[in-house]
Amino acid sequence: MKKPNVYLVGEFRMKDFEILRLVKTGDYFNKTLGFYVLEDCKRKAELEDYPYLIDVYKDNPNEFDAGSNLIKVHFISEKRFNKDEKNVIEHVGISLVEFKNNVSTLFYTHENKEIKKLLTVYDDNPFKLYNELLQTTELKPNVLNFKISSLHNLYQE
Repeated sequence: MKKPNVYLVGEFRMKDFEILRLVKTGDYFNKTLGFYVLEDCKRKAELEDYPYLIDVYKDNPNEFDAGSNLIKVHFISEKRFNKDEKNVIEHVGISLVEFKNNVSTLFYTHENKEIKKLLTVYDDNPFKLYNELLQTTELKPNVLNFKISSLHNLYQE
């Protein structure tokens, strides 16, 4: 059986955040394509979260109805992807949380050239990478003070 070409690796979990690495397998190496950062905002989605809908609801903002909780999915990579690749990346990211009842989900892509540099020090301190990735979120938690031993647990904190 041929092993899959692309897969997800769970990297980091804490109460309101999860980081997954998107990896492509090669003949002799694995390549990081990017990271999904899932963020539970623990708030109702607002019209301002959907700037492309503001004109639609400008006369009747009270008609805007969203889920009782907002979850944001960020995909961060140093690589630019073509339209078809972006569509697949978005579909995978959204499908990680999309079918939760009464939840609004938003997807964002971010380009970050620092990822390659942070991956070179990953073995010594993965929290430098995780902290950089988490800065794309609304809440921007700082995890630089986390202990490496916390990675032995399912959830870090």
